[in-house]
Amino acid sequence: WSFLLVHLIGVIFLTDYANKTGLLVLCATFGLHAGFAFSETFLWMLDQDGPDSVGPWSILVFFSCILYFHSFWMEATVLPPDYITSISLFFPMFPAFNAAVAFSCLELFLEWRWFPDFKIWKSFALLGAGLCICGQLLIASASRTGQRNYWASCRNMPEEEERPEDFVGLEIPDRRVVQEGVYRYERHPAYLGAMLWGLGIQIALCNPVMLVLVGFVLWASLLYVALEEEQELYDEFKGGYANYAALTCCWIPLFNSFLEDSAFQREMQDTCEEENENLQEDTEEEEIEDDLHSEDDLLPTWEGVPKGGSLWNRQFREPWMLG
Repeated sequence: WSFLLVHLIGVIFLTDYANKTGLLVLCATFGLHAGFAFSETFLWMLDQDGPDSVGPWSILVFFSCILYFHSFWMEATVLPPDYITSISLFFPMFPAFNAAVAFSCLELFLEWRWFPDFKIWKSFALLGAGLCICGQLLIASASRTGQRNYWASCRNMPEEEERPEDFVGLEIPDRRVVQEGVYRYERHPAYLGAMLWGLGIQIALCNPVMLVLVGFVLWASLLYVALEEEQELYDEFKGGYANYAALTCCWIPLFNSFLEDSAFQREMQDTCEEENENLQEDTEEEEIEDDLHSEDDLLPTWEGVPKGGSLWNRQFREPWMLG
């Protein structure tokens, strides 16, 4: 309950909170929860936890704290000090994430209360923990490889910024399409890691309802973000990102088809715009030529002049007279 209480306080009072002492207190609070959750998980696996055990709930608490610590540590080591706030701990930024944590707790303990013989499966808890570890490793590898490119969205001012005059965009001196490391095999490794992490938590808790809800909402949200991000990257790097996207797939289910359709529509739109521009240029050139022809029509011509007459023969003697 104290873990949920910290989330509630963070969402209400600590959104974009930047006081150094307060941030250290938050880190210490999550460190305490992480240590306690790890010991509880270990005892639960050994059946030494006692009657007041919270079972696999400790797995969620432990991996959530690891996620918060990693996010905060990466931002503190890569980004300028002005960017480090409570949002760097991840959880105050996404109300949907906090809602998922609360409802996961609710489903776990309600089903555990009413269906104790069918609720807890340690094999599923181990599988979920393994998925969380894989997801966290992917997120860590992506942020470490991308460095400041990983936070490229911080360059632009959000539309809901309350004080635009104080906003300073993040400088990225080595802005590029990251293609090494884990990005060699996956276009969006952090999103794949987030997907594995979210599903792993629900599998570890043996929450069938939240597994479906979290899976769908997380999949749809990540797809929307990936489409927006790829549009921005395509606008910024053009052929460079198009070539990278063509050679590197995305392992999240159905993402490839949606992203390929979006890329096809972008190419068609660019082609139509180029054709419209070329058509406008051709039309302008034709109008200029028509204007020239209309001016030439005012000059005398040899149409209707009978051949062999004196006027006809005059053109050969004095061509400068009649053009």
